[in-house]
Amino acid sequence: MMDIILMTVFVSLSLINLSWLYLYFKPDRRYRTKSLPNVSIIIPAHNEERFIGETIHSLLNSKYPEKSEIIVVNDGSTDRTGEIVKKITKTNPKVRLLDTGHQGKANAINIGVKHAKYDTIITLDADSTLTDGSLEELVKPLSEKNIAATSGIIRGKVSKNPLSWFQDLDYIVSSGWRYVSNKINATAILPGFTAFKKKIFLAIGGFSSDTLTEDFDIALRIKKKGYDVVTTKASMITKTPSTLKQLFAQRFRWGRGTIQVAKKHSDVFFSKPFGTLGYYSMPIQIYWYLLPIFYLPSIIYWMFSEYNKYYSSYSIFSSEAITYFFKWFTSYGPFDLIYNVLIGAYQYNFIFILTITSFVLSFSYLMLLMFKFSNLSWKHVLAYFFLFPYNLIIFFIQSLALLYELVNTSKVYNRWHK
Repeated sequence: MMDIILMTVFVSLSLINLSWLYLYFKPDRRYRTKSLPNVSIIIPAHNEERFIGETIHSLLNSKYPEKSEIIVVNDGSTDRTGEIVKKITKTNPKVRLLDTGHQGKANAINIGVKHAKYDTIITLDADSTLTDGSLEELVKPLSEKNIAATSGIIRGKVSKNPLSWFQDLDYIVSSGWRYVSNKINATAILPGFTAFKKKIFLAIGGFSSDTLTEDFDIALRIKKKGYDVVTTKASMITKTPSTLKQLFAQRFRWGRGTIQVAKKHSDVFFSKPFGTLGYYSMPIQIYWYLLPIFYLPSIIYWMFSEYNKYYSSYSIFSSEAITYFFKWFTSYGPFDLIYNVLIGAYQYNFIFILTITSFVLSFSYLMLLMFKFSNLSWKHVLAYFFLFPYNLIIFFIQSLALLYELVNTSKVYNRWHK
């Protein structure tokens, strides 16, 4: 039974990675840009005293060629967020401060939009900075009549904390997934750094607070109104969780929100009117939450069954046992497997072939993304070498989120906490 599950898992992973590689090499979508609009940049902030100043100055230094304003919505912060922003407003008239009670990110943005001067809205997380030219890249597609919203490439801020190295790889893969989906008009999420046409944003009621992933929900609501959402090459660098506890809280919230949106918009799945969105990107989005339910027990079973078969006579602290588990928990293992199969040292079987195929395809895809969206550093190499344990943690969190939402019947109100 486990062999069948493993084969199914690796076949599905191979097919998905093969489809991503195929889409990667398709031509990028081109947009007819007439002119750049004036923009209102909304920053929702709750207890962001550590980052809000850097975020605002990143925008002030962006040298956007048209008129712009920055509206910080201080969403019930109990730290010095409001004080820091107020000080900046005294020397920078482009920056405005709105103080509200703690209503949550979705409502904070909605309030900011209602106070915006201009017809193009940009939203930006309060712990993020932009790369040069990102504002221009983000808004260019909005010149087209049917495009209502755009998003950009999200990168994790790489620090001395090794956890940030893994998360940046994660963000690169996630951004790559939206990048290839965009080539077939299947973008489903508008995360972190987004531009909207104000008129359409208000017409659909802005962000909703009834799921924990308002960026996923609003993209589908826009698509249901007949408009397009697209991914651009604009780039944002965001702060990532610095502890496993924070990472668990973030990914559990994202996971719950994803399942909530899937239930709310279940009519999109395999629906002809939604085309590639309904037949491709939405099913794959949920696939990553179904996969761990089968992957985790089968891969753990495979690991220990092989250990018991070949190494049970050795001490757990023996060099043979340590080497065995080192191969499992690092990227050295797949390369070693490929080498030994090629030279005939291992008698290959169908699962070995599927494992190698899946690994080669995923490795090739990640390397393409790394060179496209990142300057490859030794931190990325080290993170990739030890990526398997990180992926196990993420898969575990996603499986818990799925199981929780399958039994959860309580209503959701999206309100962040720092």
